[in-house]
Amino acid sequence: MKKIFLVEDDHGLRDLISFLLTDKNYDVEAFSNASTFEKGIENGDPDLILMDIMLPDGNGVELCKNLKESKDKKVIPVLLMSAHADPNISDNSGACDFIKKPFDIEELYERIEKHTG
Repeated sequence: MKKIFLVEDDHGLRDLISFLLTDKNYDVEAFSNASTFEKGIENGDPDLILMDIMLPDGNGVELCKNLKESKDKKVIPVLLMSAHADPNISDNSGACDFIKKPFDIEELYERIEKHTG
């Protein structure tokens, strides 16, 4: 079973995405902010990270850049998402993809499958 780390501060959206991905047989570990994600990724080894850009205590683009500088974590694909950001914001982040919220759930499934094989 593929493991996805979900970083999303909106409680309702986090629960919805977790439910939808779990329903597609993904193992989902959800984080509500940058701090809890940073603690979780220390010992975690997900197949993909689905990360909001605008977090209450951090920025998904910067978190992604930091991961891509890590020897152990740089190979993990990161799919950034945002309702407000210009899709080009992720260009220099090291992210494998960007999805604009609100998104079509089938499009999300396709993008995740593309990057998790």
